[in-house]
Amino acid sequence: MKKYQLSDQSRTLISPQGESITLFQIRALVHFGSVCAGQLGGWVEGPDNLSQQGSAWLEEQVEVFGGAQVSGDAQILGLTRLTGKLNVTDRARVKDCQVDGPALISGEAQLYDTRIIACLGFTADPDQILTVSGNAHIRRSLLAHQVCVCGHAYIDFGFLEHRACVSGYAIIQGNENCNVWLCDNTSVSDHARIVAGQDADAIPVLRGRARVADYAVVEGNCVLSGCVALLDYANLHGGPVVLCDHVTVRGHGRIAGNVRLENATELRDNACIETWDNETVLLRDSKILTGDQRITRASPFLPFEC
Repeated sequence: MKKYQLSDQSRTLISPQGESITLFQIRALVHFGSVCAGQLGGWVEGPDNLSQQGSAWLEEQVEVFGGAQVSGDAQILGLTRLTGKLNVTDRARVKDCQVDGPALISGEAQLYDTRIIACLGFTADPDQILTVSGNAHIRRSLLAHQVCVCGHAYIDFGFLEHRACVSGYAIIQGNENCNVWLCDNTSVSDHARIVAGQDADAIPVLRGRARVADYAVVEGNCVLSGCVALLDYANLHGGPVVLCDHVTVRGHGRIAGNVRLENATELRDNACIETWDNETVLLRDSKILTGDQRITRASPFLPFEC
């Protein structure tokens, strides 16, 4: 039994490729979920855009076309437009978003006020598509290319592109002044947190193969580039902090202020580097801080280089 039909109401729009597309408003034929028989829904290009099975539904302002499919018990709400080779399924909830496939949104994922621009070609696997799955919760963000968000990940004011991945219970927390930028093959997992500050330059940036895992925290103006790893309870508080080229911070290692680490440098245990008053610390070339070692800098002298 069909749960909806295409009504006589139609509208025409122009696709990004300049093609004219006619959409038809759907009307429920039976009662299912919270939808009543006779209720008008969103707009589709044809019956392939919304499954007749399950309780999936489109609210009145939703537009779905160009190969996009909504199935299962997915709910598409608000001012949402879905297009491209896209599948929204299971119990996913999408509201006030624009999504261009190829992409898969599944599980109990929730997306609000988010833009997705997916495309192939940024991984060794040419068929890997952008995915949002599990209990992922995304708000006010931009996702591009072939990123992956899964598990119980939470993202607000994030900018993810290329092959970036956020998983586990990780939190990406930007704000109206600064977003959080993840690109290339970076990953944030477990209970790690990446948090933007309020100042104009307080944007955390992860690129290359940077990895933040366990309970590590990155806050404010921090740049992690190359094969950088923050593990255990590592803590960065930028002013700015720059880590590049095989740097590892683990244990309860802490870095705050204007600090740059590069070339196989490592902090372990309770090691700490802190600067104040615009002073700078630079560590490079296989330096290792362990135990309770500390480097602090707050003086009128020239930047300290170790």
